[in-house]
Amino acid sequence: MSKTAVLISTGEELLTGETTDTNSAWLAGALWDRGFHVRRMLTAGDDLEGLLWALNEATQISPVVICTGGLGPTVDDRTAEAVALWAGIERQESSVALAQITARYSRWGRSVSEANRKQAYLPVGAAVLENRWGSAPAFSVTHAGSTVFCLPGVPIEMRNIFEEHIGDGLVAEAPVVMHRVRTFGIPESRLQTILGDMELGSADLGFRAHIPEVQVKLRFDGGVSKAEKEEVLGRVVETLGNAVYTVDGGDLAETVVERLKEASQTVAFAESCTAGLTTAWVVDVPGASDILMESVVVYSNAAKVRLTGVSDSLIAEHGAVSEPVARGLAEGLRRRSGSTWAVGITGIAGPGGGSDKKPVGTVHLAVAGPTGTVHRHAVIPGSRGQVRKRAAGAALALLLQGFDQR
Repeated sequence: MSKTAVLISTGEELLTGETTDTNSAWLAGALWDRGFHVRRMLTAGDDLEGLLWALNEATQISPVVICTGGLGPTVDDRTAEAVALWAGIERQESSVALAQITARYSRWGRSVSEANRKQAYLPVGAAVLENRWGSAPAFSVTHAGSTVFCLPGVPIEMRNIFEEHIGDGLVAEAPVVMHRVRTFGIPESRLQTILGDMELGSADLGFRAHIPEVQVKLRFDGGVSKAEKEEVLGRVVETLGNAVYTVDGGDLAETVVERLKEASQTVAFAESCTAGLTTAWVVDVPGASDILMESVVVYSNAAKVRLTGVSDSLIAEHGAVSEPVARGLAEGLRRRSGSTWAVGITGIAGPGGGSDKKPVGTVHLAVAGPTGTVHRHAVIPGSRGQVRKRAAGAALALLLQGFDQR
């Protein structure tokens, strides 16, 4: 099977800006992982003319087309009709699709309306792909050398159907091997500069920026030897140094939980500008209860004094956003909680509150551990939400560095 694919997203809401097309982004990543190059991403509204144009454009350049959206029960859901016109075939009620819809509504204690029956009218000969997460059956049609897969636009339905019915069948000539080097602290553009001219053998280089990290993706065809893959991966990791926090592992929070759990160690958090964001991220990871001792939100100066023992005089002398206060938060909470590690975070998330000496985005982080306390200062760019998310990431990255250097 060719290693190319085209994606079509449908819906007037995409053309008006009411909805962001996250489906195409997710599918592109899933296909890239399987050795496929997405050649085009096309967007059409709900009109038949636009849908037919997209189908004709897509199938002229790739034998694999994935279309999302337009499978609902309303009159503006026209994907099945458009695919039938493209293939030159009729539509009829699919007994398989109707049975799936009926069974699903029965489990919900509801009857199937005429509008819902419309979702069972598919191109003749279409392969029905059961949707166990919603009401709209997906389907595929093969015509003139191209296969068009039609999936619901609801992201959770689309992703699950792809994984269950499509992904395993879309395998390039040789199965690919993907390695993800997860980094923190180096922007994507800088990573491109560092790695762009590096000799990577037969590896395809890609990046995925997702606040607060950037993933370096190295994709190898199935025929590449294990020794070559390990050699390339080793050189990339060595070049990036401390910016790498894991290879083929979980995100920062998952990595923190995994490493502390393996070492039977604990952590506590004293958060000011992040206001519990770091703790919530860690708690989202299964097994967090094994490593999280406690967490306090010390947004006000009074809370910093009362909950971590930072002195009023220290805050008055240096300001709440300062290295001494960050260190005081971490060290004071570690003493009070009895945890192996404690993290202190204080900063100015914005949009107001900054000054010439301490502009918006100023963050001080400290990690207190068995061998002492380490501190980092940064001025983080971005919106209030981005500053807080990046500060949480920086805190966890600093914790991992302290853990690795213990």
